[in-house]
Amino acid sequence: MLRRPLQMRKRKPVPIKLINPKFEENFVKGRDYDPDRERAERRKLKKILQKEAKGAARELRKDNYFLFGVKEKDKAKFEEERTEKYGKARAFLQEQEHAFKSGQLGRSRKRRR
Repeated sequence: MLRRPLQMRKRKPVPIKLINPKFEENFVKGRDYDPDRERAERRKLKKILQKEAKGAARELRKDNYFLFGVKEKDKAKFEEERTEKYGKARAFLQEQEHAFKSGQLGRSRKRRR
């Protein structure tokens, strides 16, 4: 008794809200014609805030590129010094090994034939 079967109700379609546009005689692009001053001011401040945020992000990006370049130069310089240091050490060891094998350094041993 309490339950009722589902039925399709006949509803009138909801009409689209129509707004009559306001036409300005002397329209200026960029000017806000909103009658609510507070809302217009809020929108203006929001736009300025977005502009400033984009500018700050751009500056941070530039700074990051610059710092990356400086770090890369430092890293390349460090790597070059390191390879030079290891190259000198390796050359010294090769000279010692050559001298030892040729008999100039260390105990002299007889060659086997």
